[in-house]
Formats: sequence, structure tokens, C-alpha cells
Amino acid sequence: MLMSTANQAYVFLSTVYTGMILGLIYDLNRTIRRIFKPGRWLVGVLDLLFWLIAAAIVFTVLYFANNGEIRLYNFIGLAIGWSLYLLTISPWILKLLDLLYRGVNMVVSRIIALVSWPFRMIYNFLRKIKA
Repeated sequence: MLMSTANQAYVFLSTVYTGMILGLIYDLNRTIRRIFKPGRWLVGVLDLLFWLIAAAIVFTVLYFANNGEIRLYNFIGLAIGWSLYLLTISPWILKLLDLLYRGVNMVVSRIIALVSWPFRMIYNFLRKIKA
């Protein structure tokens, strides 16, 4: 089937954008690994989950943008998109994810401290009575 140049450009740019999205998902995966420090078995599960999600996204994009046809320039577009993402905005996204994690961690810690405050007061009071 012949494809117009405009359609080929659309498909190529779709794969470039898809590569960038895959880079973002990979950064999310890296952040999860850095925060939770999972064991080897869980790292394998996270890797498998990442590649299943990546395959589903690539399949969906190629199905809708290119009627499911796979061409060499699709893989080139994915590689260029992922590379552009890693070389340009990935460091900022990682810093943003780290900042987001720290903020959520701080809020959750304060909520736990607030909720546990009455129980700590009762515990301290009972310790003083016992002593």
C-alpha cells in the first residue's frame, strides 16, 4: 500500500512522541526503584511490567497511526524520541519526581504524626502512672 509523504511524516512524528512517552514511563520506573529499593525479584517484575506497558503503547500507536504496519522508520522514531527525552527533559522530570516524592512524604508524615498524637499522649500518661 502506498503512503503519502505527509502520512509518513505523521506516523514518524507519532513514533517520536511515543518514544518520549516511553522515556517518561521509564523515569517513573527508575524513581520507583530509587525510592523503594526493591529486591532482584521485584526489579524483574517491574521490568516486565514496563516492557508490557511499552509494547501495548507502541502497538496502539502503530495500529491507529499506521494501520498496524511496522516499518524501519517506526523504530528509528521511537529511538529518536526516547533519546531526545533522555537528553533534554529527563533530568528535570527526575528532579520534579524527587521533589514530588519528598512533598508527599512530608505531608504523609505530618498526617501520621497528627493522627497518632492522642495515642502517644495516652501512652506517655500511662507510662508516668505506672512509674
